[in-house]
Amino acid sequence: MRFQLTEEQRSFVDTCRNFVNEEVLPQAAEVDERAMFPRATYGKLGQLGYLGLGFDERYGGTPSDAITRALVQEELARGCASTALSTGASTVLFGLPVQEFATEKIRDEILPALIRGELIGGWALTESHCGSDAAAMKTTAERSDAGWVLNGSKMFITNGPDADWVVVVARTDQEAGHEGLSSFLVKKGTPGFTAGGPLDKMGCKGSPTSALFFENCVVPSEWLLGEPGDGFAQLQWTLERGRIAMASFGVGIAQASLDVALAYAQEREAFGKKIIRHQPVHFKIADMKIEVDGARILMLRAAWLHERGEASPALLSAAKLHATETAVRCSDRAVQIHGGYGYMREYPAERLYRDARLGPIGEGTSEIQRRIIARETLQQFSA
Repeated sequence: MRFQLTEEQRSFVDTCRNFVNEEVLPQAAEVDERAMFPRATYGKLGQLGYLGLGFDERYGGTPSDAITRALVQEELARGCASTALSTGASTVLFGLPVQEFATEKIRDEILPALIRGELIGGWALTESHCGSDAAAMKTTAERSDAGWVLNGSKMFITNGPDADWVVVVARTDQEAGHEGLSSFLVKKGTPGFTAGGPLDKMGCKGSPTSALFFENCVVPSEWLLGEPGDGFAQLQWTLERGRIAMASFGVGIAQASLDVALAYAQEREAFGKKIIRHQPVHFKIADMKIEVDGARILMLRAAWLHERGEASPALLSAAKLHATETAVRCSDRAVQIHGGYGYMREYPAERLYRDARLGPIGEGTSEIQRRIIARETLQQFSA
């Protein structure tokens, strides 16, 4: 892996950084305070081509590599974690599986609008009684003359209240365990499909999250992604890409935490000098810098190797785990450096602290990531 970006990568990321500084970052506090999905910003991301990263040009996609995509996602998270989270759910968790597994007719119907920022997607895996344990899923899909009939519910679905389409993972074979799962597209307004209201969350308040309900919801056969029983392999495929996106999410929040801590420490005075000049403070800054840079390098290594088909599940888990836990530690230090002001909503450190806490939970908890890493490591040593 080259540690220098190409001129094209640098130019693209610099342009994105400027957009984030001008359009995303100034709205972050309001997005959080009003718990509003930043639809206008989402539309601009589509107009500028950022929502099309990773998609085929025939649908309006933007040619890009994995490094560029990871760095763009980091920039979005640095500016506004809510914007990054909803954008990632719509493009990575929903859009990429549609491109990979849906029929050509469905791809033509959904992807151009998604890439333009006119359509919002979601991915419905988690249920109220099970998150990490997909085998315990209770939502079902049964064949009918009209296609498939879905019954059940999902919980904690990003973009749930606003999604125009969702990918829903449901059980099509009660006896087959993981192999009995399948993925379906469901369109907003389909009879029997309803979304709950936005949940009142700790952080990422501008990224709406809700329950989804399916009651005798009939979907046509062409809304099945792939074949019956493909769902578990598809969700693993999706989570691989989601883990890189969540690593970018963590690095972005960690970088933002370092930025606000450094700015405040150079302004605030105590005992006759700027607090950055006090060893306990600048040691915290140094630790944050070390962790942010280390998390970014691991994120980029995972993205680079994944694009080459050489990234192990353990590496992807390590990138996600390390980056999101780094975000928690760095945001905590940022609050501490701010002192009492860090506890006030007026200062961004407070929001970053709340936003960061999602990372070790969402898209596979830190405990699940450690399990994956440990299992692969033990297999290597026992081989």
